[in-house]
Amino acid sequence: MVGKIRLFPEELNTMSFEEKKLHKETLLRQSIQYMYENSPEYYQVRFKECGADPGDIRTIEDLRKLPIFMDKDRERQSMEESLEKYGHPFGLHLCCDPTDVVSTGGTSGTTGHPTYPYTQTKDDQAFTTEAVVFMHKLVGLGKGDRAFFLFPLGVYATSAILPGVEKAGILPLPLDIRLGPQPAFELVRWLKPTFWYTGAAIVEFYADLLKNKLNIDPKDLGFKCLLLTGEAGCGIPELKKKVEDAFGCRWYDWWGPSLLNLAISCNSDEYHGLHNFAEDWDITAEDLVDPATKEPIDVKDGAVGEIVGTHLRKKASPYLRYATGDIVEVFTSECPACGFTGYRVKPVGRSDDMITVKGVNVFAGAIHKTLQRFVPRVTGHMRVIKEDPSHRVTQLKLIIEYGQETRQDQLEELGKDIRQTMKMELRISPEFEWVKPESLERPLRKPILFENRYKK
Repeated sequence: MVGKIRLFPEELNTMSFEEKKLHKETLLRQSIQYMYENSPEYYQVRFKECGADPGDIRTIEDLRKLPIFMDKDRERQSMEESLEKYGHPFGLHLCCDPTDVVSTGGTSGTTGHPTYPYTQTKDDQAFTTEAVVFMHKLVGLGKGDRAFFLFPLGVYATSAILPGVEKAGILPLPLDIRLGPQPAFELVRWLKPTFWYTGAAIVEFYADLLKNKLNIDPKDLGFKCLLLTGEAGCGIPELKKKVEDAFGCRWYDWWGPSLLNLAISCNSDEYHGLHNFAEDWDITAEDLVDPATKEPIDVKDGAVGEIVGTHLRKKASPYLRYATGDIVEVFTSECPACGFTGYRVKPVGRSDDMITVKGVNVFAGAIHKTLQRFVPRVTGHMRVIKEDPSHRVTQLKLIIEYGQETRQDQLEELGKDIRQTMKMELRISPEFEWVKPESLERPLRKPILFENRYKK
C-alpha cells in the first residue's frame, strides 16, 4: 500500500509552514535577482515598465503586487524575437548561455506554434530528474519496472521526464501514438510493461476497445498503476472508477505544466487533488489571480483562480509571474486521505475554455465532467458549439452522444435530467443536439471540447 505523499527535497518535511515560507522567500529573492541580471531584454524591461526594482520583492506577498510579466502570447513573442536576433528559440527571457542548454521540450502547439518551457540547463535537469525519481517512489515504482510510454502529447513536453524515469531504474518503452492500437498491443505483449504513462482520453479509448471490440480483459495486461497527465483526469469520479475497475489498478494523475508545479495525486478511491510535492521548485499555488482581470485572489482553502508561476531554482528560461491559463481550486488543509500537508490543487479548466453564458462563467471541462454522471445513458463524449469566435453566448448549445442502449424516445427525458443538473450545479440551461454513439472524433491528443461553426 502506497502511503503519505511527502515533500521533495526530504528536508522540507521537517519544516513548519512558516519555515518553508521563509526558505522559499530566500530562494525567491535569489531567483529574481538572477533573472534581472541575466535577462536585460525581457525581465529588466518588465521591471522598468511597472516602476519596480528587484530589491522591492522580499516576500511572496510582495511578488503578488507585481503585474503579470508573461503569458503564452508574450512567451511566443519572446521566442520569435530571440530566434530572429540570436538564432535560438528559447526566448529573450533565457537567463543562461544558449550553449548551456542540455535539453528542451516543446508544448503540443494546440493553441498556436509550440513554446519551449521545458528548456533546461545541467542544474535544472539534475533537480527535475531527482524529483521524477522521487515521484515514482511515491507510487511504489522503481528499479525493474517498465513504463509503457504512450502519451497523447507525443514526444513533446513528456520527454523532459525521461532522464528521471531512467535514473529510477525504470525501462521506458516509448511508442508513437499515431501508429495506432496494433503496434501498441504488440509492444505490451512482448515487453510486458508494468505501468502505463498516457492521458485520460487515451486510456478510456483503449479500455473500451479492449473489452468491446477485441474481447481482451484490460486486467490481463497486468499494470501496477496508470500515470496520466495532460487533461482532466481522475477528478471525474465516474471516469476514475470506470478506468480503475477496467484495469484493476490505481490511477494517479500527475502534472508539471510548463515545468511548473510538479504534483501527483495520492492513493485514494476519492480524488483529493494534485499534491504539490516539489514545493520549493516554484511559487504556484500561493499565487492566484482572477482569470479575467488578473487581479490577485486571496489564497485559502477552496480558493479558485488562475495559477501564476514563478520559478525559484530554474536557470534556463525561468518564469516570473507567468499567467499559466490553468484555473484550479487550491487546498491548504491536510489531505484527508494521506495526510499531506503541502498545497493541493484540483484543475477546474483552462482560461481559454471559459464560456460566458448570460453573464455566467462556465468551463467546457466542467460541463464535460458533469456529463460523465449520465453514463451509460450517454457515452460521455460531447462538444460545445461555437457559432462565432467570441466566448460569450446567449444560448449554450451542446452536441452529445447518447448511449448505446438509449432509445430515441428517451432523449427528451434524458435532456431534461441533464439540463436540470447543469442548471443546479453550473447555472446554465443548454440546448442539445443528439448524435449516435461513436459519431464524435476520439482524438489522439487532448480531448476536443469545442466545435466551431463559423467562418474564420
